[in-house]
Amino acid sequence: MLAPILKGIENGQNTQRDVAVQVVQAEIAANQAKAAIAPAFKGLIYGIGIPPAVHFGAMCASATFDLGWPVHDLPPAYVPIEATILTAFFVSSPLTTLVRAGAARLLKA
Repeated sequence: MLAPILKGIENGQNTQRDVAVQVVQAEIAANQAKAAIAPAFKGLIYGIGIPPAVHFGAMCASATFDLGWPVHDLPPAYVPIEATILTAFFVSSPLTTLVRAGAARLLKA
């Protein structure tokens, strides 16, 4: 009487396990693909991030230390773009790395 119910539960668990395994395998494949192409984009990433960092740093240094550098503000349409790039490079990326390292440390312990 319980055998069909137990068999149904077992089949459902097997199906869920198979789906979970497929999801993990897909994640592994995606991470391997990202790791394989990451070095090719390193120059592009630095090419995008360094100019806004230099501009913002020069603006701050010139204003703070009265260096007299002729650094001009960006046109208003470009300010959010520079802010987004700087946030991605110097806030979001380091925080993401710290969170991942913390999670790995917690899972390891």
